[in-house]
Amino acid sequence: MNKFGARLGGLLIVVALMGVAGVDAAENAWPEGDAADIAKVQAYLNNLTTYRARFIQMSSDGGYTDGTVWLSRPGLARFEYAPPNDLLLIADGHWLIFFDRDIDQVTHADIDTGPFRFLLSENIDLSQDMVVNAVERSRGMLRIQLIDEDDPDEGSITLVFEEDPMRLSEWRVLDSQGKHTSVIFYDDMFGLELDRALFRFTGNDRANPDYRRGTYE
Repeated sequence: MNKFGARLGGLLIVVALMGVAGVDAAENAWPEGDAADIAKVQAYLNNLTTYRARFIQMSSDGGYTDGTVWLSRPGLARFEYAPPNDLLLIADGHWLIFFDRDIDQVTHADIDTGPFRFLLSENIDLSQDMVVNAVERSRGMLRIQLIDEDDPDEGSITLVFEEDPMRLSEWRVLDSQGKHTSVIFYDDMFGLELDRALFRFTGNDRANPDYRRGTYE
């Protein structure tokens, strides 16, 4: 994960049962029970179309913030922080756009950049690129750790699922410096009709201090 990808790792967020490419490869590499869990997670993510959730983010240095995430697969996402944190990340189908209002800085990166690129793919395949490194089950929770196949020493992402019913409840990012960031999801909704404007970033968004689309106390 490059520096931009690691920064995105500190941000966020996200994410039930049809045929999925790549499952055979996962099954060949893992014991039967683990392969079944990997296939279940892959199918859950591939069945995800539109999604909205609130999140709470906690870092290993004691930082705490919250916000809202919207997702429309493939390719579209919006991660926005509640005040007083003026951070916004948008995936518009072509670019990842990171806006830091505090310093009025806009950064663009290719949508295939960063540790969460697999989530925006049309077909999520956990045997390619971001690959499964560990599977753990305990107390009704399933944890799937992913690493970048090309840079296995650059950290990891752990997706945490409640199993009954299955839902993404948390993800944890470990960066190459050993720092942890945990993002907990709640109040999630699926199958929504989302305005395409959620996933655009314009000059008006940059200039307008009231750019947020979520409701915060």
